[in-house]
Amino acid sequence: MTSTETLLSRQRMRAVDALFHWLVAVLCTFYVFIHLYIGIYGSPDSQLLNALHVNTALAIVFMTMPLLRRDHPAYLFGRVLDFLALCACVGCTIYFMMEIKTWSIRTLIFRPVDYVTSVIFIALILEACRRAVGGVLVVICLVLMAYALTSDHFGGMFYGAPASPTRLLQTIFLGNAGIFGVAVTVMAQYVVLFILFGVLLNAVGGGRFFTRLAFALFGHRRGGPAKAAVVSSAMLGTISGSAIGNVVTTGIFTIPLMIKLGYRRAFAGGVEAAASNGGMISPPIMGAVAFIMADLMGVSYLTIIAAAAIPALLYYMTMFVTIDLEARKYGLAPLPRGKLPAAGPMLRKQGYFLIPLIVICVALVLGYSIVFVAVMTIATTFIIGILRSNSRLDPARLMGAIEETARSTAGLSATAAAAGIMLGAIFAVGLSFQVAQEAARMADGNLWILVMLCGVMAIIMGMGMSAAAVYLTLAATVVPIMQVAGISQMAAHFYAFYFGIASNITPPVALTAYAAAPIAGSKPIETGFYAAKLGISNLLLPILFVYHPAILLEGSWGEIATVSITSLLALIGFAAVTTGYLFAGLNVTERLVGAIGSLLLFIPEPATDLAGLVAIALWAAYSWRKSRRRQEAVVPIQESAVSDGGGWLNRWASGRMAKEGEAAIGQTSRNEDELLEMLVSDAEDGAVRAQARERFSQLSLYLAWGAVLLTSGLFQFSGSNYIHARDPILWTAVMLLAAVFFVSSIWTVVRWRPVVVAVPRSQS
Repeated sequence: MTSTETLLSRQRMRAVDALFHWLVAVLCTFYVFIHLYIGIYGSPDSQLLNALHVNTALAIVFMTMPLLRRDHPAYLFGRVLDFLALCACVGCTIYFMMEIKTWSIRTLIFRPVDYVTSVIFIALILEACRRAVGGVLVVICLVLMAYALTSDHFGGMFYGAPASPTRLLQTIFLGNAGIFGVAVTVMAQYVVLFILFGVLLNAVGGGRFFTRLAFALFGHRRGGPAKAAVVSSAMLGTISGSAIGNVVTTGIFTIPLMIKLGYRRAFAGGVEAAASNGGMISPPIMGAVAFIMADLMGVSYLTIIAAAAIPALLYYMTMFVTIDLEARKYGLAPLPRGKLPAAGPMLRKQGYFLIPLIVICVALVLGYSIVFVAVMTIATTFIIGILRSNSRLDPARLMGAIEETARSTAGLSATAAAAGIMLGAIFAVGLSFQVAQEAARMADGNLWILVMLCGVMAIIMGMGMSAAAVYLTLAATVVPIMQVAGISQMAAHFYAFYFGIASNITPPVALTAYAAAPIAGSKPIETGFYAAKLGISNLLLPILFVYHPAILLEGSWGEIATVSITSLLALIGFAAVTTGYLFAGLNVTERLVGAIGSLLLFIPEPATDLAGLVAIALWAAYSWRKSRRRQEAVVPIQESAVSDGGGWLNRWASGRMAKEGEAAIGQTSRNEDELLEMLVSDAEDGAVRAQARERFSQLSLYLAWGAVLLTSGLFQFSGSNYIHARDPILWTAVMLLAAVFFVSSIWTVVRWRPVVVAVPRSQS
């Protein structure tokens, strides 16, 4: 349970536990409030904002992600260390507040207190990053910092003048290329607001609407749950940009239903993993990368999401076709239409959930700023929640959405700060320039060698890292190499980004596939192989970015249309080859012909396009005639295929897993019929209404909304008097006061709401 759920449950708890959960709720609320305020009224001093953003995120991580598990013998000692880390965050915050006016001269005069604070701050960031996303990025940061101090002990392209400890700390701690660089600035200004929008939309029922709509549109078709997984992940990906979040949100419905229809368990998990991974390449958020990319490249945000549109569409269309071929191959039946919601009535009844997405598109096209768009979508979603009659938004759910936003963003903020440490170490010794020059020399004019080398580097460096962290890493290492070779800026950035996030579905570190495997009850590595096969376009599309950037809208409309169509046909051809089925089963020779035809279409030359079209047409015609001639009997897939089907690659993966021991466990706790019933019925809305009635009487509900209005009054008072610009420290105190008042008021109202007790007539 979150701290908000614990506080508002009205269960008895110790005073120490109540204080802890209250502090977490206040800290999370303060974190969201400062970002919501700057979106509406403007930002205070940017250095103070970035410092508050990072330090509050670190504090949230230390409070919500303890050093040791509760069942660990040394758990209490771990919590003492967590408390000390929290105190260090407070101390760093005080330091930044005191140094606002003299911050610029720290590059000239670096005092002992600056040394101590910078070292502590860096240590806090690395530890928070380790807790939030693992140790990969932490190790990279430590190695690069050690290299920056000792670069004169290396040879070849890694030899250089070392940075002194002072210079290294100043670059990381003070410079724009360090901790408070692009990543943290973008997180503070844009990303938190968009994540708040996504969480709030889900809280008022938007996430469930998208899932139900996907099943209504595609559930009754061949391979329905798998296609619904693709569509729902695409819809949710437009607002969340989180691959694992998509798996957890939609996978609980889609994976069990795919298994019921006869899909292999590993294939069902792979479908959801690959579809959810597409959320990170889907506009408008792209896992926060769209904002960072726009800032680094010096182009508009609209330019970035426009360039990302066609590749994302091709990715999902290829997945859609692959799933359809798999369903054809094994004769998988669709879900019964009578057990699914109807799309028309749902759109008429709940189509208002599409309004925020329409607002985003219209506002961006009209040229409004990203911050304004974020605030407008949050306001639109809030109004929808207030006006919605089935499960109206109440202050308790609003408070829960605020905490969920802070929790889901804090780890990402710590990662962005850690990426700043890495970038600061790189720029302190000019490593990116040296590596770019040497890689270009090694390629010796062979662009394809350089492209392949950069792709492998991106996949390896992206293992176990979040989308924003891997993109920043590659922007400082791989992108300069490609640009030295003459590749366009847009193509280089998108190439690195696509290959970087491919590690999410590429074994051995396929985090998204590993998240789907327990839901499917499958083996993680086998699930990862299926996810990689389904997401093969994630590995093929980046090559087009380099050799035919028209797919990124860098070219004439004729070139854009040509490359889009030929790429789609090529990807469909590759999908058929990997599936082993087109209109009929494909043997080795037929697969080879299909692969050659697809490859010819993939090469951006008129002659190869024509040859590829002819080859694919003849190949498809032969497969169609083969199916008509043989009238092949379709053999339904059996559950035993989980362990021994799917070709030599899957058999090899299964053998490896058998040697290592069974890694995937557990079945979903809900059976398929219950899931279908949840899709059709409004049971969830009824549960929300019942929970609201349990928390609030009519009077206490008015009191809680009154507290919300008074909190907004504090915002208006501060904004109308420009306190954030005139006195940033006072503004920070006002935001903290608003958070304390908001949390305490709602907690008090819920915990002490009037309870009406019926009195027997005989006693009246």
